[in-house]
Amino acid sequence: MNKARSKLSPWPYIRNNRVRTTALIVSLSVFILMMYVVNYVIGGMDEPFYAGDVAPYERLQIVSSTLGMNGEDYESDEEYMEEAWARARAAAEAISQEDGVIDAKPFAWQYVILNSVIGNSSMDCFLFENTSDCEDYLSHMDAKLVSGRMPENPGEILVDKKLEKNHSNDNELLEYLGNKYEVVGIVDSDYYLAFGIEQPGENDINILVMIEEGSTVNGSELLEKQGYEIWYYKTVERAKVNHEDSLGSMGIVQTLLTAVSGSLLLICVSVVLALHIMDRHNEWCLLNSIGFSTGEIYVMALKEILICIVFSIVVGAVLCSLVVFGLKTFLYDPLGIIIKVWRPAALPRIGIVFLALIGFSQIPIFNGMRKIQTIDTIES
Repeated sequence: MNKARSKLSPWPYIRNNRVRTTALIVSLSVFILMMYVVNYVIGGMDEPFYAGDVAPYERLQIVSSTLGMNGEDYESDEEYMEEAWARARAAAEAISQEDGVIDAKPFAWQYVILNSVIGNSSMDCFLFENTSDCEDYLSHMDAKLVSGRMPENPGEILVDKKLEKNHSNDNELLEYLGNKYEVVGIVDSDYYLAFGIEQPGENDINILVMIEEGSTVNGSELLEKQGYEIWYYKTVERAKVNHEDSLGSMGIVQTLLTAVSGSLLLICVSVVLALHIMDRHNEWCLLNSIGFSTGEIYVMALKEILICIVFSIVVGAVLCSLVVFGLKTFLYDPLGIIIKVWRPAALPRIGIVFLALIGFSQIPIFNGMRKIQTIDTIES
């Protein structure tokens, strides 16, 4: 009997019942595919906005102030604007001398539109005074001009190639800027950049602080040192808060979508797994009749499940690669949307669900073990 016991293995059933084991492996693989793809698609809602409105502020800060000016003190808007730009220029020059600051530029603040898979958002468009400021900003953001030319005249701007592609089928990129601006060049960067030279009359004047990587400098404090009152500032921390607030409802939708889809898939896979186990009852009774204990039969059944799970992980990984590559190629790339293909954050969720699945599978296995009878008992 010891020799016979040594041959009790999960492999004979797997080899001889390929249709049933394949059905289980496919169902588990599809579960992995759906969980990963749902996570990838959800990333398509959020990550482009983060790359456009948060990530750049790891290198930048924005400081806004009235610069101690009152419009009523000036005879004309032109006189007011001339003085505002002059004060902003002087303040930026002083800030650029501080430790942790690479450079600082006055700019007028405008916006362009970024479309995502669901909804759209406004991305910052910085309008500087001249070409030199544009070149300094381009260099600081590690971007490069890939087509067209640098802005030379008022109203000329550059946009990232992802933004250009994002609006290849519409004319909404410059909806906020209007027809007084035109794109004269395309840049390549890690962000959704838009910047250029301001048109006369732009009055939302601010200071852009280009900081060193990892710098803890606070641009608002630097401007306050010059005696100006700050009415708004933007750092990466504040950008993250604004991002989370603006996409708060989307975050709830993402969580609900993941929970509902995961629960439904888990139920379906659990049913397939339970049917697989129930189908083994007669075989287990036969094995028990020829001398194998319920403990040995349990170990064999558990090994069968674990082997199917290992195969399903391999198949699921291949399916995920194919589907995500297809979505990236035919959906996201044409929209100029960059999303991380490798999503390690999804793996712990899938692993937890699989552990739960293995745990749930113990219920029908234990129930099947409890009902095992020898052939003599069944016949009687």
